[in-house]
Amino acid sequence: MEVKVKAGMEIRNAKGKAKTKTKTTGQSLKKALNEVRRIGKAEKLQEKIVAKKKANTEKAKSKGEEKILQNAQSEQESAIAVLDQIRADKKRAEAELRKTIAEQKGEGMKLDEAGLASSDSVAEVGVGAEAKTGLSSSVLESEMPMEAPMPAEQGTGEEEEEESYLRMYPVNEPYAYIKITATSPHIYKVCEVSLTRGEEELLKEIKTRLYETLDVRFAGVKKAEEFIEKKVGEIIEEFSLERQLSPESMGKIMYYVKRDLIGYGKFDPIIRDPMAEDISADGPGIPLFVYHRTYDSIETNITFDKEGLDAAIYKMAQRSGRHISLAKPLLDAALPNKDRLQLSIGSEVTTRGSTFTIRKFKEVPITPLDLINYGTFSLEMIAYLWMAVDNGANILIAGGTASGKTTVLNAIAMFIPPESKIISIEDTREINLMHQNWIPSVTREVEEEGYGIEMYDLLRTALRQRPEYVLVGEVRGKEAHTLFQAMATGHITMSTMHADSAETVVKRLTKHPIDVPLMLLDSLDIIPIQSMMKMGDRRVRRCTKIIEVTGVDFENESLRTNELFGWRPDVFEFTGESKVFVKIMEKLNMGSDELSGEFARRRAILEGMQERGMSDFQSLNKILFEYSMDPEGTEKRII
Repeated sequence: MEVKVKAGMEIRNAKGKAKTKTKTTGQSLKKALNEVRRIGKAEKLQEKIVAKKKANTEKAKSKGEEKILQNAQSEQESAIAVLDQIRADKKRAEAELRKTIAEQKGEGMKLDEAGLASSDSVAEVGVGAEAKTGLSSSVLESEMPMEAPMPAEQGTGEEEEEESYLRMYPVNEPYAYIKITATSPHIYKVCEVSLTRGEEELLKEIKTRLYETLDVRFAGVKKAEEFIEKKVGEIIEEFSLERQLSPESMGKIMYYVKRDLIGYGKFDPIIRDPMAEDISADGPGIPLFVYHRTYDSIETNITFDKEGLDAAIYKMAQRSGRHISLAKPLLDAALPNKDRLQLSIGSEVTTRGSTFTIRKFKEVPITPLDLINYGTFSLEMIAYLWMAVDNGANILIAGGTASGKTTVLNAIAMFIPPESKIISIEDTREINLMHQNWIPSVTREVEEEGYGIEMYDLLRTALRQRPEYVLVGEVRGKEAHTLFQAMATGHITMSTMHADSAETVVKRLTKHPIDVPLMLLDSLDIIPIQSMMKMGDRRVRRCTKIIEVTGVDFENESLRTNELFGWRPDVFEFTGESKVFVKIMEKLNMGSDELSGEFARRRAILEGMQERGMSDFQSLNKILFEYSMDPEGTEKRII
């Protein structure tokens, strides 16, 4: 009995091995067929390009211009070299196909060389192979790279191999994806659709034609993408390739044309990634780094050589409408999509070579409810700031680099009444409000034979325009003196500053180069302190304190303060004793019970919106407007 069971198991194992072997052989045959067909299409495309290059050479000969003739002959030789390489690859692929078919038949048969001399005979062999393997023509076609392009890691030009990853998501579907690898440390990989050799050569020719005939700035063109598509279509017709190119191949070629001409080249997918906060290039030959919203600072698979990095920097400077050179190697600017840009060119200032840093601009601003959901603020903190902003408190948000100061400023500015006149002043545009009665203004550096506009100039001008709220992106110079004078004369101001405590705020404001008189600081009402910290394996942003200014201690050259809110990991504490609330009671002539009820109502509305998932700007703006008109009615609808 045992012998029979053992024999039965051996038979089943043998059948399983045979089945696996047949499946593997069938897959190899599919792969070989696909490779031959792919290279055949590439060969046809390249033959068209070679014919065009030869025609250009003949035209150059007829004109008799030696330089043009030399360029044409060089391009022709290059195209022929590519064609020769494609044909060599084709012979290799055909040999592989013959070998695979012989293995499939189970005998060492040798196919006649002439039988596979053309792609037609290859197709005939393929039909025979289909009969052997049970694979239909449609299945084989669906496996072809030309028909079903897969994203490949940038720079490989080959299909991507299977590997483990934590996350993969599209940024320009179906042509570009981002993959976060499961390696240690993680790698941020840009994966783009691969091109065949023929498609690469055609793309090169199209880009050359476009560079020769187009204004690189697309001056006067409102819809650049449509314009590029039209021009590429004309070039394809000129080559008589419109019938040869499949829609998939055309889509891939158009993607790379738009990426390189309208976009930002090989790091364009990162620019499109909403999960990327910052992009940093530290020099040639060094991988780009991305600050990811989930995985923090992470290395990418993209690098630049010296020429490529310099070209990218000059391109971004031009896009921002500014100038950078070795004579003036540093530049702060903003890209057309409002991303904040810092550039350096050469190795005199940054010794490892040219660098750039891009701080992404969030087109849809983060709302106060988002800050609650992120754990940056508590419901009570946001309700308090809502009442403070609504009733004209002066606020200075302090914190370290990348702690979220401007994000918080932008979020709480949404509480400004919709009809109020607002003027914002910044070095580079970061504040993004949806108010209609808002004037955003930015500084201008001194260019050649130009006139520079500083924050101080903008602030002086703003105060002549009777604003109700003045928002200053960051105070760091003499504009702070004017800002605090504006506070003292009744203007409502909100700003940010690099400091990690109220004491540091006082020291920075009262010492050189800002030199604000200590007595003017009494006009300041609230100082929220922002911090970035590590909790477990994540970096998080938290408002660690909300401090109220209760007066000035001239003897110790400091502020008298009241810490209204504090943070202890990961709990917010609320003392409930507020000087700002006292000012609001005096301003609105209300009692403490009435004010407590108003605070509780606003907190309840925020909590109701949070529970309903109404954290987007449109919902918040609608509720704030309704609340200004009918507080009790709004409370009933939300709660």
